[in-house]
Amino acid sequence: MTALIGPIQGLGAQVCEAFTNAWSLLMFSVDSVAAVARFFSRQGFWAAFRVSLQQVHFTGLEALPFLSLLSLLIGFTVIVQSLPQLQGMGAHGLIGKILVISIVRELGPIVTAMIVITRSGTAMAAEMATNRISGQVEALEAMGIDVFHYLIAPRVIGSMVSLFCMVIYFDVIALVGGFLVASTQLTMPWILYSDYILESLQPLDLYISLSKSILFGFVITLFSCYHGLRAKRAPYEVPMVARSGVIQAMFFVFVSSAVISAVFYWI
Repeated sequence: MTALIGPIQGLGAQVCEAFTNAWSLLMFSVDSVAAVARFFSRQGFWAAFRVSLQQVHFTGLEALPFLSLLSLLIGFTVIVQSLPQLQGMGAHGLIGKILVISIVRELGPIVTAMIVITRSGTAMAAEMATNRISGQVEALEAMGIDVFHYLIAPRVIGSMVSLFCMVIYFDVIALVGGFLVASTQLTMPWILYSDYILESLQPLDLYISLSKSILFGFVITLFSCYHGLRAKRAPYEVPMVARSGVIQAMFFVFVSSAVISAVFYWI
């Protein structure tokens, strides 16, 4: 009986810690949403707005070269894998349906979110951890500056705007990549190809895809900043909190994407 007490106590401690972290994250989320809601009406708006512009530049503009190549290759690959089956059935008109389902609905938001997590999420977590370790967060609080208004809200807004635009850009470039294959293999003109896409593309597809982009932008920033600010005083905690933020953000992106698709397309 005594041998079971240790493992049970350890399990109980882990459960309590998980609930504590979940509650802390919930409170952090509420404060972040409140900071975003009053972002444009707070004193010091322009200083925070410049941080948002910097976040858009880093998260969105600087990632465009890699995003362009990746989206072009994905659109190319989807059509290359689909054309042999479509040609065998004589169902060329299904090209639009396949591209809408695979790229607009799923791959666009998910792949873009993965790029932002691995590139910008880790950077935000490391930056927040460095600010905490170096005492800059405490210095801002001592000067009466709202940390959520100056550090969190600008990055949330910048990431949401960036992901929204990046998903649209990803979809367009991927569809262009699909056209390059279709025009080469089937000598399909652009007018016919675009007709197939527009016939298959429904307003709900765009609504869900762009809603995912906004949600993912908020969640990626939330997890990154939350774990970054949990750092204490040791420099070795910087990669640890960055890793935690990345893992949890990835998990949430995949799970929420599956849930959203199930709710709106299967039910």
